[in-house]
Amino acid sequence: PLQGQQVLEMTAVHNTSCKKMYTRAEVALHKKTDDLWIIVHGRVYDVTKWAETHPGGTELLQTHGGEDASVAWETFHNNKKFVRGHMGKFYIGDIVDEEKELKEIEKDYLRFREDMIQKGLFKPSPLYYILSILHIILFEVFGILILYYYGNGWIPWLLSAVCLAIGQQQASWTQHDFGHRSVFNSTNINKLFYDITMGFLKGAIGRWC
Repeated sequence: PLQGQQVLEMTAVHNTSCKKMYTRAEVALHKKTDDLWIIVHGRVYDVTKWAETHPGGTELLQTHGGEDASVAWETFHNNKKFVRGHMGKFYIGDIVDEEKELKEIEKDYLRFREDMIQKGLFKPSPLYYILSILHIILFEVFGILILYYYGNGWIPWLLSAVCLAIGQQQASWTQHDFGHRSVFNSTNINKLFYDITMGFLKGAIGRWC
């Protein structure tokens, strides 16, 4: 359930007047691609039109269609204030009071997660990701230089392939975190580094982001 400042922030971006009350059974009827509702902290959202442009992918929303997505929402959104600012336009009502409580296992998870956050285990290190990009570039440069200096024999070719494969594999994980906007506090900076990693280091197009 929402606590303290969260309540104030959610209320500030949601017009809660004259909104309908729903039971969980009613929300459960809306779990199709063309009729998709979710529950987040006791509030009901119609995300049908948003699903295709959701940065985390359509499948994630569909997985929680008609269900309580509070735990997933907490897990996958680091900049919660930013996300809440965009949720008001999808807000259509609330869950009836007697059904607002999360399951005990979900509450335990959120308490555990909050404890990990307080210990700093969820705080990313921008320096780590910058160094990660540099070591990706280093592997790709090594791969090219090996062929340049030692020709295209099978041993240089194999060593070059290993270097390039490591660089590409590391770039895949790095672009993933930038794509989910989970490294920097600024969405634009995350997007910039995502484009650099995906577009230049991997030579791919990340249209989902």
